Amino acid sequence: MGDRLEFPKNFVWGTATAGHQIEGHNSASDWWVFEHEGKIHDGTVSGRCMDYWNKYDEDHALMNTLGYPAFRLGVEWAKVEPRDGHFDAQAIERYRAILKSLKDRNIRICLTLYHWVLPLWFAAKGGWTNPASADRFMKFVDLIVDELGEYPEWWVTLNEPLVPSLAGYLGGEFPPEKKSFKLYGEVTGRLLECHARAYQLIHRKAPPAPGGTRPLAGIAQAYQWIEPWGSDGLPGMAEQVAARVFRHGSFVGWDESVVSGRAQFPFGSREIPNLQNSYDFCGVNYYFRMSLKFDPSKTDMAMMDTATMPDGIEKTEMGWQIYPPGFHKILMETWNRFRKPIYITENGIADSADKVRPRYLLWHLRQLHRAIQDGADIRGYFHWSFMDNFEWKEGFCKQFGLVAVDHTDPALARRPRRSAELFSAIIAENAITEDLVREYAPEALDGVFGDQWME
Repeated sequence: MGDRLEFPKNFVWGTATAGHQIEGHNSASDWWVFEHEGKIHDGTVSGRCMDYWNKYDEDHALMNTLGYPAFRLGVEWAKVEPRDGHFDAQAIERYRAILKSLKDRNIRICLTLYHWVLPLWFAAKGGWTNPASADRFMKFVDLIVDELGEYPEWWVTLNEPLVPSLAGYLGGEFPPEKKSFKLYGEVTGRLLECHARAYQLIHRKAPPAPGGTRPLAGIAQAYQWIEPWGSDGLPGMAEQVAARVFRHGSFVGWDESVVSGRAQFPFGSREIPNLQNSYDFCGVNYYFRMSLKFDPSKTDMAMMDTATMPDGIEKTEMGWQIYPPGFHKILMETWNRFRKPIYITENGIADSADKVRPRYLLWHLRQLHRAIQDGADIRGYFHWSFMDNFEWKEGFCKQFGLVAVDHTDPALARRPRRSAELFSAIIAENAITEDLVREYAPEALDGVFGDQWME
């Protein structure tokens, strides 16, 4: 029979997407304006995107055909409240139809409430820097829970909240293109408050999940494995310190805030009501390792070069290091920090030719399985992404989908890639088998059943 890696009974398998990246027509949002200012690297705009807004039932039928039993998707605040105080009944009914279509096909639902995109009117009022922003967000959350709360089994209050904070308010890369350490800390503190309030509201108002179970709420956090490259002497010590600072200043600081209930530096220094222990599960988004190399010329990055990497490390089309052991390390750190069930809410690769994706998938699932063997309570895996999408500032040129979609195709035909078939086979077996590896990615065999990547 060969080797076989079994996953736990009732392990949840699914795919993930975000509203703005696949729905299209999100014209009342800050990102729509940002795109039309010519700031997308490949010169595109989201436009109709993959038109999931209209083709959702076709996509859900394809999920059934492929045997994908769960789906993570989002609701776009800018569609639900396109003008200040005006909630669009048609948009709410469309989201209801989307979720009902999933439910009718027995596809389990994970629903994201905030995935970086804001209504234009909200952004014009200062976005997350406005002292009233958390209250306004909660009006939206309250409406969604009231109108759509019967459908999700899992709720993601915020997706990667440090990305809009870092890229939008510190690095100046995403809307609103600010570069202020003070604003970065202020916005992140406010998002901590939004999460805590949304978590409490979901548990106060949401009905039982399908099947009668208690709905679960958490966030989807971006975790990179960050480590020094290994210089000697003082440069090596600087790399070690920088690695700790980088990690604390991002997800560790957020995590410590949730564990303690008190916003950590630089997110303020205050108790946030109901923040402590406000996760039913930890959502882990993992894609790559970041290596830090001392370089005194990088004055804007604390004299650390984050772009170069050790010899022999393969990169994705995003320029990210393929480093599966980092997945295991992150999963074990997350488990040891929270002792909460873990769901992989994102993991995937930009690979337009679908040459690397099969082994990337197999290698990372091997590390996930290894973490389960080491005691981590991991209950599900949502692959990013179900289909090609609008990849934020990269545009359409970076393709993460198990299902290929050409945004220039008038029909926007969906074409499952070979990796989609591999994922189907893994789900059907609830296991990775030697036969599957040999059929879909024989070059991955040592990384799945051998010693490669077992550091």
